[in-house]
Amino acid sequence: MGSGCHASVQAHANADTSGQSDAELDAEVQKERATAASTASASSTPAGSAAGNAHALLGARTDLSLEPAEVPGQCSCIRVALGSANLGAFKWKSAPPVIDDQTQLVVALTSAGAGCENPKGTLGASYWGYRRIGDDIVVYVENGVAGRPLAQGAIIPKPLGQGQVYLAPTAKTVPFGKPLNGKGNCKLGNPGVARTVPIGPDELGAPSGPAPAGDDFLSGQ
Repeated sequence: MGSGCHASVQAHANADTSGQSDAELDAEVQKERATAASTASASSTPAGSAAGNAHALLGARTDLSLEPAEVPGQCSCIRVALGSANLGAFKWKSAPPVIDDQTQLVVALTSAGAGCENPKGTLGASYWGYRRIGDDIVVYVENGVAGRPLAQGAIIPKPLGQGQVYLAPTAKTVPFGKPLNGKGNCKLGNPGVARTVPIGPDELGAPSGPAPAGDDFLSGQ
């Protein structure tokens, strides 16, 4: 998924987002999801070809789901796994994509079997996108609704240095992804080697829309 897609949003907490309407934000999200399938297809090219050896693009993955039985419920109403593309908890529709383990991580999530009922009229937890805040990456989860693909995975940037990956809901009414202790964002960690590679231009993302409610939790980390 290219740098213009909403899934690869990078923002600072003080970014001015007042110029973007909810309709424009929703259009960005719709565009991201419409292109997710083609991204998945391109990155699942046989490994022996030149294209198959290229690193997968950042963004939502419609070809990825989670084996929840292998993952503890570390965040409220959801199970999440974070790691390399070959992590045992990941279930790919075809061969796992090739990622750069120095600069990329794969995240997969599901609310199935997590002990909570889905809000009325929703399909469960769905990946919304991410934001880079300082050295950290915050992954946002929304209520999946009919008419939109239920995104259960994504490729995200690896945090820089000792930065961490956190999970947060897009709104306070979303039950998925809050920390079990009720404070801050839900910490997922930063598996693998520490990243020393600077943030690249493909990780800058599009201008951010209105900040999800999860940003409100940052002060409690």
